[in-house]
Amino acid sequence: MSARSDNASHWHNYAGKARALFQGKRLPSPETGSNGIHLPFAERRGKIVLVCLSFVRHLLNVAVISTFITGNSAFADENIVTEIIVSASRLETTEQPVHVVDMDDTPRPLMAVDTLRGLSSVAVSQSGNRGSLTQIRLRGAESNHVMVLIDGIQANDPAIGSEFNFGTLHGTGITRIEVLNGPQSAVHGSDALAGVIFIDTTPVADRSAVYLGIGTAQTVTSSIDFARVKSNGYVSTSIGGIKSDGTNVSLVGDENDAFKNKNLNFNAQHSVANWTVKLTSRLTRSWTDFDPTPYPAFVPIDGDLRNDTDLKLIGVSGTWDGSDYWTPNIHLATTRARLSNVSGETISDGSIGKRYNVTFSNNFRLWNDRRLNVTVGHHSEELLRHGVPNVYGDPNQNQQTQSSNIAAEYLYTGPSIAASVSIRRDHNSLFGDATTFGISGSVVLRSTKWFARIASGFKNPTFTERFGYTPDTFVGNPDLTPESAKEFQIGVHRSWRGTDLSLVYFNANLKDEIDGFVYDPVNMGFTARNMAGRSHRSGIEATVEIERGSHSLDASYSVIQSTESGLREVRRPRTLGRINYTFRVGERWILAARITHTGSQIDTDFSTYPGTRRRLDPYQQVNAGMTFRVSPQLQLQLFVENLFNVKTQDVFGYRNPGTSIQIGIHASL
Repeated sequence: MSARSDNASHWHNYAGKARALFQGKRLPSPETGSNGIHLPFAERRGKIVLVCLSFVRHLLNVAVISTFITGNSAFADENIVTEIIVSASRLETTEQPVHVVDMDDTPRPLMAVDTLRGLSSVAVSQSGNRGSLTQIRLRGAESNHVMVLIDGIQANDPAIGSEFNFGTLHGTGITRIEVLNGPQSAVHGSDALAGVIFIDTTPVADRSAVYLGIGTAQTVTSSIDFARVKSNGYVSTSIGGIKSDGTNVSLVGDENDAFKNKNLNFNAQHSVANWTVKLTSRLTRSWTDFDPTPYPAFVPIDGDLRNDTDLKLIGVSGTWDGSDYWTPNIHLATTRARLSNVSGETISDGSIGKRYNVTFSNNFRLWNDRRLNVTVGHHSEELLRHGVPNVYGDPNQNQQTQSSNIAAEYLYTGPSIAASVSIRRDHNSLFGDATTFGISGSVVLRSTKWFARIASGFKNPTFTERFGYTPDTFVGNPDLTPESAKEFQIGVHRSWRGTDLSLVYFNANLKDEIDGFVYDPVNMGFTARNMAGRSHRSGIEATVEIERGSHSLDASYSVIQSTESGLREVRRPRTLGRINYTFRVGERWILAARITHTGSQIDTDFSTYPGTRRRLDPYQQVNAGMTFRVSPQLQLQLFVENLFNVKTQDVFGYRNPGTSIQIGIHASL
């Protein structure tokens, strides 16, 4: 049966059709014609391009209309920027489009990950309730191909496939988030095959504030923030958390799955003479109820299980800037993630993932328009897994791996032309050495910037893939080789009558993709192996930003093709989009609305062998909120997520939350 999803026409005249759309009305997708019959690939690709360009045309119409009803520009929620970018380069600038989410005073969702939904090629897979396992995929790649940095410290957990669980990420202390699509291994190494998400807690101004919020599902959110910013440094401390009775993840039954999250964040920097020292730390404790997935259906049913997570990140760096031509920096970082599965009040099994990084970076200013960076580093990871031995084997194990690297990056910035070249060599203790590169350039013609980039990336096999997770169901494969990818992207960014427009096309191929669900008849269990073919990913990303006086509107839409051996890869929505609108009414009111779109996607039903591919329906959600400033020190906030109570799934068999309401008080001291 052909897959159907809504297309870009759903976004035109959206307000008048919203209620019908939220009840599940769908139009033929770019995969099919008006009669529902599958089109050849060439025609589908053309139709996809037309859909994307049609969406851009609708947004341009909005941009033109807005020029007549609003005044001068004011502020932006998400911006494509080209300066002081931490995630893209050690030289703090890039020609690549970087999406920046500023965590300002506008009303926002309960969990930080929901602020990223619908961004260009950002796909969120949430296993039901808030606080549960939540993955992000960039440009149709795997979730463990995305490196997550919190204040420069890698937060990916080596014990869970080198992924980061975004379900544990609360907004405590976060000031902005950078999302950088495309391979970044030439700067960041193995886990950055598909991109980097950089979470920044650097304070931008003095603050002393407390927040208390209450909401549906007996949800309570609170935080205390303190920051002081001076010319020679800053210091900030944030304490916050959330507690909720949660929602029912299972498609049957009525048991809610509660969750709780606590965070402590510290970030300080101080300069004395020619030296600058920075210390960062983030501690997270998370408790999340979840349901068992028993044989034969392997989907959640009501049960009494819990997942406990403790994440500790510590980083310290020192920089010497006593020369106009050479700036060295040394950075030490450690990550420790402890995961425990609890049944009743007894820990049944768990893991500890550790990572240690040391990096020595050197920035050289060769001429005013030419800079060079040379970096060397060492990286080690460790896995400790514990559990109760059984007839199938002993799950207890201790594994380690180490790697060293040397990288160089050259940047030229002229009046209208910029270019950069980066290369990195990684020496791995358990795998073959890897060399990655990145070449990019841009040219500005009047108010239009054209840019292009070609880059490579790699991803080492994880501890789970190599050494197995549960001996009775999964057997590791120590002979796996790293995955590798090459990507080409080209795009244009234009500023036109106060409106910023961006259009990007990308095309990537992944080699030696690891399939973690292959049956091994010899060991009578599942294992992992490198695939013989190549995975292909391509797509178009369109972004529009409008700023006029007290009005701000930004929108993005992505069309993504992600296939392996001709089949769509799982949990990769075909289309993604969002529209944000913010209106500041005088000095007291802030009104905000957001529409997010997640296209149809494929997931696997494991109740059969081999697993059956299931189609998950597309969906749209509306969020709305407002802030009322009672006085310069006191604000009242209201935020509603999933306003129309749309029933959705990101993962087969897992129900996402319905409507939630949060009311809060924010006081500045």
